[in-house]
Amino acid sequence: MNEPDPVISSLTAAATVHLLPAAGVAGDFWGSGFFIAPGWVLTCAHVLRPHLPGGPGGRLAVRGDFNDGIPVPAEVVAWRLADKEGPSIPPERDLALVRLLDREAEHECVWFTDRDVRPMHTVLVHGYRPEPQAAPGGGPVSFVAKAGINVLSGDHGLVIEPGAEYPKGVSGGPLLDPFTGEVIGIIKSRRKDKEGGLAVAAGALRGFGDRYREVMAAHDRWHAARTGHHTWTARQPATGPAASGGWTPRDRREALGLLAALPGPDTGAPVATLARQAAGGDLLPPSRAVLRSWRDGHGLLYDGEQPLDPLVHLRYLRLVVLYARARGGAADPLFDWINRRLEQVADPLHHELVTGISLPAGLLPDPASPERVVLPYPGPKEGPVVTVVMDPLYDDPDLFEWTIHLFDGEGGSEQVGVYEEPAPRSDAAWHNHQTLRRRLHQVLHAEDPDEAHPLPVEIALPVSRFDTPVHRWQLQDAPPMGGLTQLGAQRRLVVRDLGRRGQWSDEEGRGSRWQATAEAQRLTVARIPEPGAAQRPVYYETLPPGAVPVLCRPAGRGAGSTAIELTLRAGHGIALWDIGGHSGHSCGQQCDELRTRVQKLFDTVGSTAELPDRLRHLREDIDRRRPETQWPEPLMLLYDDPGRPLPTDDESPLDSP
Repeated sequence: MNEPDPVISSLTAAATVHLLPAAGVAGDFWGSGFFIAPGWVLTCAHVLRPHLPGGPGGRLAVRGDFNDGIPVPAEVVAWRLADKEGPSIPPERDLALVRLLDREAEHECVWFTDRDVRPMHTVLVHGYRPEPQAAPGGGPVSFVAKAGINVLSGDHGLVIEPGAEYPKGVSGGPLLDPFTGEVIGIIKSRRKDKEGGLAVAAGALRGFGDRYREVMAAHDRWHAARTGHHTWTARQPATGPAASGGWTPRDRREALGLLAALPGPDTGAPVATLARQAAGGDLLPPSRAVLRSWRDGHGLLYDGEQPLDPLVHLRYLRLVVLYARARGGAADPLFDWINRRLEQVADPLHHELVTGISLPAGLLPDPASPERVVLPYPGPKEGPVVTVVMDPLYDDPDLFEWTIHLFDGEGGSEQVGVYEEPAPRSDAAWHNHQTLRRRLHQVLHAEDPDEAHPLPVEIALPVSRFDTPVHRWQLQDAPPMGGLTQLGAQRRLVVRDLGRRGQWSDEEGRGSRWQATAEAQRLTVARIPEPGAAQRPVYYETLPPGAVPVLCRPAGRGAGSTAIELTLRAGHGIALWDIGGHSGHSCGQQCDELRTRVQKLFDTVGSTAELPDRLRHLREDIDRRRPETQWPEPLMLLYDDPGRPLPTDDESPLDSP
């Protein structure tokens, strides 16, 4: 599609609207927007802020090529602006969702991409512009122009190349990719003297969280019901190898419509896991936008340079069916559609690639308790994490200068707690710990999405303090009777190396080792220190990808301290040690038993991301009356993801990539 398809261009124009005051007349004009789903308008927050500074709840009107051109009352439902947003708004926060008050109004909706957006060539800018010569009762007129996107700005900014010219008022309008026939962004700002401008990539919409799921499910259901020759999917090109028939726009439309009927995952981790498994050996591109829904995983499958075979899409859909059914969800319509679509695959041997696929063990409900679900530890941009940075004070090693940070799951972080040094007192260390405990409890209570999905907590410590029993902390002054009281049994709890703060990217091989461990088919115990020999760096550096260092003694002193130092220096991001283990040089039977039990733990793990929650389950099952359940209590877990660097001392809150 070298030239814009006239039907898709006209459909985009029909879905584009302009915004005006609630009691305004047709000539009033704030800016542009577009229908992304039935009754839902997407626009830029900066278009609304001067007129509705209160944001959500504010009333306005929407006018366009629907309802006979009569403005329809609407309400701002959500925007992504921060409470004290400055004049320069980052692209990912310059978004607002508006909903018509008349839910029965009929109108066109754009086809909104499910992919990340990469630099491309020609795009079409749609919107409205003021008409100075309009007659009384007239108003702004529609506008369309070609432009080019030649570079990205951060994760969610699309830079429009110099030479493109579009007038004031177009901000908030859709950005159409004429090659794919999809809306891939929102016009944010223009520059003077034909110097191009900036748009917001489609993936930034995922920042609305559950509201994003709601809107895009409505989008997919609406398009699934559209038929005929003058629809988006009738005019869009197929993707995928031609020999396999390609994954057609009709396939995509029907699949996304059926996915919209299923309950969504609680985090983006299952989405990424199932997409990777469906693609098999094919390398999926990294996603800059956080994953929120099954549609996002579908988009990953044709986001690379070469679209994948239709069988990959069917494998992904089959995995989603299995995931939903494992949790009691009804997925028969999607299951039946997959079988019908398989009939178009000529080679029956290929059917087994779809019908024979199974869920990874980590995404199955725990077999010991059907209601227990293993929660993967979120990677960068896969979900929020609370990080506690504990830096001992030099003049008093029992005191920590601590800070608490909330990583929002979208690439940004915010400091949400800090220790304020009290007046000198004999119980300063006690006060230091109590204030941390109480503030951490407040943060977790405020930020937990729900009781079934508590936020993970990571504690950054210097190596000399790796034996601090953070998993035994009790955050509440009066915890409920009969409930789990220790932090390590309540949440996914991991330790990180404070020495890597601010210098993680300089450690050669750390990222590649982390990735290799994550991709290993099986995790195995690597005994440290090296048995029967003096400790040598080469032993730690040449461990195979799936080997996880396991130490049967404390990490803060003696041979254990040397072993952990060499482990970290070799770039390992995962390790376990026993803070209650022996302090002497000789290992005994209890050391062999520990490594055997840890190996059994590893054998239950489908991916490294499951390891923190699998360990939590073992702690959850500890019973003082059953000694065999108590072995994991003194275990500490290093889980130090280089993709989410620890905040530095002088780091200010990160609201944008």
